Formats: sequence, structure tokens, C-alpha cells
Amino acid sequence: MNNLGYYNGKIGLINEISVPITDRAFYFGDGVYDAVMCRNNIPYLLAEHIERLYHNCQLLGIVPPICKQELSLTIKELVKKVEGEEKFVYFHISRGSGIRCHSFNKCEGNLCIMIKPQSLDDVYEKMNTVLREDIRYELCNIKTLNLLPSVLTAQMASEKNCEEAILHRNGIVTECSHSNVSILKSRVLITAPCDKYILPGVTRAHLIMVARENGIQVEERKYTTSELLDADEIIITSSSKMARGVKTIDGKPVGGKDEGTLAVLRDTLYINYLNETNK
Repeated sequence: MNNLGYYNGKIGLINEISVPITDRAFYFGDGVYDAVMCRNNIPYLLAEHIERLYHNCQLLGIVPPICKQELSLTIKELVKKVEGEEKFVYFHISRGSGIRCHSFNKCEGNLCIMIKPQSLDDVYEKMNTVLREDIRYELCNIKTLNLLPSVLTAQMASEKNCEEAILHRNGIVTECSHSNVSILKSRVLITAPCDKYILPGVTRAHLIMVARENGIQVEERKYTTSELLDADEIIITSSSKMARGVKTIDGKPVGGKDEGTLAVLRDTLYINYLNETNK
């Protein structure tokens, strides 16, 4: 298959799969999602992403229709049906279905999966970005389907021929429209703490782990836009980006002062991805 859509057990091409308008994802964005890269039919770090998905379900009182193990097995079987060496796997669980009403009754959620051929970003290509005010709500630690503010900031970046929008709240850097952002200063990795304003990214967690394994000090603390602009390097992390440096913010050059430390972090994460998906 060129791509694959799955909804509560039904399988077909993405454009062939329909979702009933009673699904609460349709009119409330009432659900949580996650996504992984897949290479050689091996979904990378799948268990960690599923664990986060089910934790988010618990935080919002959503009842998953299947257990973690069943979801893992389902995804591992479905990726084999899609052509290509590298693929992007998206999956979400909505709260369930019912006639539109803001309040809800506890019911079993709906499971949606989409798989398409997609290559990992070129991790060696530094990114152009923009800096924007973070206009999102205060549940950013939960990977919900309510993504309109992120969509708008991502579009702003795209219209400036940039790949990401780095966000801040009153001068305090949070994350990006769909990635985490960290900085290097004097060979110290500085990254925003996991509070309600950022998503605890799986790749971010591995960046921290790799830094410590290589003797690089890590500080999980708030940092300012001034620190961002003055950083030796800026690193953006996500499942599809791994760890990529930043070369401009709003058209002005940034970083480029510690390519060696950036290379250690970037290359280790990328090699780990290749090794774990080469079995």
C-alpha cells in the first residue's frame, strides 16, 4: 500500500477511511495523539511513545479501546503493509463518540492510525526559524488534538520560509510549534523544565541522556529569549528531526559557536536511530 489508514479495526488507504461526525475528535479535538518514525518496519522508540499516549489518556480520563501491548502489536503489523524504507506513523485515541455535548460520559475511546512513507529530516541541515509569542493554553504537557495555536504559528513560520517557530511566554522560551528546543552555552545543555508549558518530548529525553553520557552538563531550567539569541548553539528535537541545529531566527544568524558539542549530540542520536532500526 502507498499509505494506510486505520479506524477502530477498519483498514484502507487514508483517503478511503471515514470517521463518523459523532467522534468527539471531530467537534472538540477531544483526544490525545503521538507519532514515531519507522525504518525497516521497526517503529523507533515505540514503547516510550505509547507509554506517553496512555499517560495522557489517564490525565484526561480517556478510556483506551485496547491495551498498550495490543496497540504496539497492531502498529508493528500495520507498518509492514505500507511500502517504503522509512515511514511516519501517527496514532490517536479520542474520547469516544456521541451526540455533541461539552460534558461527557465515560465510554471506550476510538483509535485512529495513519501511516505514510516519509524520510527522517536531514539532521545535518541547520534550520531557519522565527521567534513568536506562545499563545497556547496551559495544558501543553499533554499531547492533545487541540493544535490550532500550533498550526497558526507553524504557518507563520512557513510563510517566512522557515521550518519552525520558537515560542516564548513573556520572554521565557517554552518550545516550538511542534518540537522541543534546547540551547548550548559553554558546553552546558540548557532545556526548559517539564512543566505545563512544554511537552515532555521523547527525543528531548534522549538528548539529555546522551549529553550526560558524554560528560556534558545538563540544566533543566527556564531560560530567556536573550539567552536563546546568545546561545553557542540552538538544538531542535522531535521524532522526525532527531536533533537539528538552528542557523537563523527571524533572518538573523544564531549559534555556530560550538559545532563540536552539537555534533556529538546530533550524531549520537542519529546513529542510535540507525542502529535500533537496522535489526
